[in-house]
Amino acid sequence: MIGRPDAGFAVAMRTLDLFRPSVGAFAVGMADAALAAAREHTRARHAFGAPLDRLQTVAHTLAEMATRTEAARLLVYAAAEEYDTGGDAVTLKAAMAKLLATETAQYVVDAAVQLHGARALRRGHPMERLYREVRAPRVYEGASEVQRQIIARHLPPITGAPSPS
Repeated sequence: MIGRPDAGFAVAMRTLDLFRPSVGAFAVGMADAALAAAREHTRARHAFGAPLDRLQTVAHTLAEMATRTEAARLLVYAAAEEYDTGGDAVTLKAAMAKLLATETAQYVVDAAVQLHGARALRRGHPMERLYREVRAPRVYEGASEVQRQIIARHLPPITGAPSPS
């Protein structure tokens, strides 16, 4: 036997606090790869006499992709720091990081495929592979719905809030 009797579940849950930000980091890497590919493609591809990235809707999509990716990265860092320092909010931050990063990766990869067009779905295209693989991290270490339940359960108490009248 390793550890104390009847303490295995707690050990397993603490392990998830470590692995959830790791899955989040993996998802941020996927989002980074998709964003880089989309930026390169939209800079090189021309439509209406200019590179695609000069079209307002494309530029706004790239900006949204970049902003969401950076927010996910920062939350993964915060969760990792909380874990490393033994903070009280490690379970909450780990679940938030995993949820935001994996949902972000799904959004960014999907947007990148949209910007690439049909060629991105051809077998062997780097975006085709990312598009296929981005779904799995949303399930690893607990599906998105599980993360939302964990987050709701671990929200800190409200202090100083006015009482309902």
